[in-house]
Order: sequence, then structure tokens, then C-alpha cells
Amino acid sequence: MEIQCPHCSSRFNLPDKLVKPGAKLRCSVCKNVFTLETPGKEAPVQVAAKSAEAAAVKKTSAKAAAPVRKEKKGSSIFLWLGLLLFLVVLGGSGYWYYIQFPSGNKKPQLSEEELKQRVSMLTMRNVRQYYVKNEKIGEVCVIVGDVRNEFPQPKALIKVEASIYDKERRPLAIKEQFAGTQLSPFQLQVLGEKELESFLQSSADIYIRNSNVPPGGEVPFMVLFYVPSNKVGEWGVRIVGVEDVAPQQLGVSPAQSAPAAPMQAPAPAQMPAQVPGVQQVPASVPSVR
Repeated sequence: MEIQCPHCSSRFNLPDKLVKPGAKLRCSVCKNVFTLETPGKEAPVQVAAKSAEAAAVKKTSAKAAAPVRKEKKGSSIFLWLGLLLFLVVLGGSGYWYYIQFPSGNKKPQLSEEELKQRVSMLTMRNVRQYYVKNEKIGEVCVIVGDVRNEFPQPKALIKVEASIYDKERRPLAIKEQFAGTQLSPFQLQVLGEKELESFLQSSADIYIRNSNVPPGGEVPFMVLFYVPSNKVGEWGVRIVGVEDVAPQQLGVSPAQSAPAAPMQAPAPAQMPAQVPGVQQVPASVPSVR
């Protein structure tokens, strides 16, 4: 026998041997207790009508579902177009990397004086530090800013180094990060650590924003640390890398590319930014890579 809960309208099949007039039943869905009413003579007719109605609904649903199959063909086209666009961006990133590093070998590490000269015309703007409450990690230390190219030539692969220190000025963590990527406040709140780092290392964003920074142009940067605020006393950030744009990207041959004229730096670029009211981070602290 089919019964229906009068409170939530849930339907159940009750064995005939348990059908007793006036029996107390409890709904397994809403936990409502109600009295079993013995069906009258019209019950079979009602059951038959409900069965016919359910069959009609199934037929209508089947007919309504037919046009949806035609839409799937169009959605697959958009899927393939999106995949093609992703492959084009990925291929462009690989070509840009090949132009910047045709030999595939790492360049020798520069001395402090060579690095200072190399980044002398790069300045940092809007540098700030703040904390975001992440629902998966807890507190995330965020250091953001912009690097401005004051050189008369375009630059690429601008890299910054951010550091955080405890209250005794001992280094807690030091990280290097290519400029060009930043995350939204929503992403900082909901993504896990691996997802956040994956977005920051996105070669597509770096290729778009940090492969050809024109004179006077700016490129944003963001570095994340996963250390609670009560352990951090000071922080700092400096520019530690930059490359010249390859002649192929400028549209001229190597013979036509003129050397950069030496210019005096208007201000030191690698002086670390600091929290208001906190002493500057000592330059003698070694970097950890």
C-alpha cells in the first residue's frame, strides 16, 4: 500500500500485512508522526490516475530533453575553441622562453655590484604588506607592489625577492618571484597553498605582462608567505633580476640594436620596503633560495 506523509508529502510503500486502521506511523524524512487512514473504495482509481500522470510527465520530460542533445554539439565546439586558445597561449609562452634563453643554460649569478647596476633604473611603487584570512590555510602574508621601468629600453623577466623576519630580526623565509601575476582577494581567501603558488607561477601571465615592459611601463608583483602575523616582526622586498628584451621581439636584428646609454640611477632600487615604525631590514642577511 502506498502512503503519503501529510507533513512533507513524502511517499512510501507499506507492506499490506502492516496495514492496520489507526496505526501510528513515523515519516523517515521529516520524523512526523501521523495516523494511518484506511483507503476507501476510490483509492485504486486515484492510484491509477497518479500512475497515468507520472507516465505523462516522463514522456514530456523525454520530449523536452531532445533539443538539449543538439546544444551539446555547440558546446563541444566552444570546448575545442577554448582548448585551441590555451594551446596557442602555451606555445607563445614556450617561444618567448626560447627567445630569452636560446641556449637553455642558466646565466651566471651576478655579484651585488653587478646586480645593483643592472637594476639601477628599476623602481618599486605602491609596495605594501597585509594579511588575508584564508579558509584552508589560516593567515596568509601578502606583499604586493609594482616595478616601474625607468630604462630607455624595454625590459623583461623582472624578478623580486621578498623576505620576512621575526621580532629578533632573524629570517623566517625568503622567496623570489617573477613579476606579472597577482591574485584577487577572493582567490586569496579560498584557494589552497598549492593552488595559490600555481597561479603565481603562471607562465601565461608572466608572458603577457613581463616579457616586454616598455620604458615608463609598470608590472605588478605579489609574493605570499604562509606564516602567522604574530611571528613576523619585519619584512622587505627588493629587485633581484631583469633581462633585456631579445632583438627578435623588438623586430630588429642584433646589429641594429643600439647599446643602452649609461644613466645614473635616481634612487637605489633594492632598498627593502618596511613596515611603518619598524627599522629597516639589514642588507647583510643572506638570501635563502
